[in-house]
Amino acid sequence: MTPAWNKWLPAVTVFALTACVDRAEETKPPVPSPQAQPEAEYKKPPRLHARGKVSSISLEDFFVLHESGQAMVIDARPAIFHQFGRLPGAISMPAKNCDTAIHKREDEIKAAIAAGKTIVVYCSGLMCPDARTVAMHLSGFGYPASVFSGGWDAWKEAGMPVE
Repeated sequence: MTPAWNKWLPAVTVFALTACVDRAEETKPPVPSPQAQPEAEYKKPPRLHARGKVSSISLEDFFVLHESGQAMVIDARPAIFHQFGRLPGAISMPAKNCDTAIHKREDEIKAAIAAGKTIVVYCSGLMCPDARTVAMHLSGFGYPASVFSGGWDAWKEAGMPVE
């Protein structure tokens, strides 16, 4: 003998499936209201053919600049790494969204350059390309930048201060 609900199972299944299909067809994408305008996305500037110079900097030279307050330090690592440890005073500027970050911090970058500071970009270590990527983007905006190629690993191995 079969349970009573067993004879209704095919009908309920068909009803459930067609109800979902009908609902999906009725669903329309929301129409944005004219009052709620999304914020305009930042458009990348045209490349300025490396107007800003990209150079490299040694640990010793970087340490002297950093300790004298003459460096604007940019951390090119992903933001999660920046949260767990960074060079003192470092600004998070992951390579992934660096053009937008450069645009947002343009006044700060210009002020640092006007004050005679060197922009130093670092990432996790010698094999990490992110510092060079961010430095090239800064160069594209017309700002000079130095790459500390040893990065976070070399800084920590040397026993330098961290935040």
